[in-house]
Amino acid sequence: MDKTFDDIKDMLKANYPLLYLATSEYGRAMQKLRRIAFELDYSFHTWDNVDGLQSHIKTQSNRLEKVEKHKAHGETKGYQELLEFIKRDTESSTNSSKEIFLVEDFHKYFRDEKVIVYLRKLTNILKAYDKHLILMSPFLKLPDELEKYVTIVNVPLPDRDDLQVRLDVVKDKAEVNPDLEKYLIDSALGMTDMEADLAFRLAKQKVGLNSKDATRIISNEKEQIIKKSGILDYYQVNEELEKNVGGLNNLKLWLKQRSKAFERKAKNFGLKEPKGILLLGVPGCGKSLTAKCVATEWKQPLLRLDIGKVFQAEVGSSENNIRLAIATAEAVAPCVLWIDEIEKGLSVGGGEKDGGTNSRVFSTILTWMQEKTKPVFVVATANNISDLPPELLRKGRFDEIFFVDLPTQEERKNIFQIHLNKHSQTNISDIDRLAELSKYFNGAEIEEAVKEAMFLSYVEDAEKSQISIRHLEKAIEQIVPLAQTMKRKIDGLRDWATTRARPASSERNTEKLEINEQETETKVVQTKREKEEDIF
Repeated sequence: MDKTFDDIKDMLKANYPLLYLATSEYGRAMQKLRRIAFELDYSFHTWDNVDGLQSHIKTQSNRLEKVEKHKAHGETKGYQELLEFIKRDTESSTNSSKEIFLVEDFHKYFRDEKVIVYLRKLTNILKAYDKHLILMSPFLKLPDELEKYVTIVNVPLPDRDDLQVRLDVVKDKAEVNPDLEKYLIDSALGMTDMEADLAFRLAKQKVGLNSKDATRIISNEKEQIIKKSGILDYYQVNEELEKNVGGLNNLKLWLKQRSKAFERKAKNFGLKEPKGILLLGVPGCGKSLTAKCVATEWKQPLLRLDIGKVFQAEVGSSENNIRLAIATAEAVAPCVLWIDEIEKGLSVGGGEKDGGTNSRVFSTILTWMQEKTKPVFVVATANNISDLPPELLRKGRFDEIFFVDLPTQEERKNIFQIHLNKHSQTNISDIDRLAELSKYFNGAEIEEAVKEAMFLSYVEDAEKSQISIRHLEKAIEQIVPLAQTMKRKIDGLRDWATTRARPASSERNTEKLEINEQETETKVVQTKREKEEDIF
């Protein structure tokens, strides 16, 4: 955070005339800019469409003493009048003082062509007289005509040092356990200064800052705040990699090894945190579940990015959304960022029809993945490889590309055992037979078979607490696996992955999809008819 404002300080010294600050934290940004202005001996003025033009007066100690109406307050109520005054006052021979004008929410006025011309002219005038205009907005909406004249600064969310200052204010000289204090700050990462302040105060009011429940309260508040954005989801996960994911031994081993990179010794050794992985494969084979388990395994928060929600009709909104999502993820770091079905949002061929929005969003994500320095581990999942841009698959974006195939017979046994244990169904001994009957089944279909067997058992005798092998056999018989209905696509995906991706399982699935398409179609029709008969 301080680095950003150190950069702004250097820009002011270098006489940058026009800056654009993209931030929703007006209070915090204004406070830091005012401090910089006082340090550099600048007069500091602010304008908004409620209070108008105001001057901030400093004391000898460079602290704010008061805010008063500017001498031109009455004649600068409108945005055009403000720009006219700045131009006129700057060119006046009587005013030689160094000045900074901070203007809030100016993006609303860019639709006025006269404003664009004014700003373009002002850049040359302000530079000559050591005066500066800073536009502040929660959104980055800049007309093409001004791109060469404006310097854009993205203000990051509060880091640990900023949150420590906020926490010190809230605890008000009270003693807090140092270890617990660290967890309180970690829990607040990703919040704005005001949001963190309110969360700390809520935790203090409910349980006290020395309680272990304080971190839970702050995390719950953060979850709600992140969800409000509509772009990111904050997950509280408890799925364990070994207990909840069957098979995928190569992937599990890779993840366990890379978890060592977050240790302090590893950093001293020179190891860098892993960037991320791309999970390609058949739908329903555990890609999304694996993403959730990674966060649990590494004891990191899990954020889910909904690519579909990034794109909005309003011009510039999509680009702002992805920048906000990235900023939030970096503020929460270290964390796991899960991008589910990435191909739906970054598909090939979306360039001209949408005015280039798809390309710009895609470029932003690619650049960030390549250059990111914060420990944000990206887990992207994809089902359709043909829709993925080739640039995404290049080395450097991801540490590894894993192919998740249909589970082998041994893996199907493992998956059956996991789901039976999850539902306390421990009396089934012939797991081998179930694995044989469920040939071509994916993990989701095996889970559904167990659920269906439990339903059949309950309908038959509600007093029973255990299902039998018979119920499972019947449930398996009723399910038409996706591998049968999408044989050609899965065959193509397997062929592609043979030489381009690393297998997620140590044992390769050699079961070829030798399926009679006519028989498959007949089975689908029969299954549908059976369900309809059950209804009536």
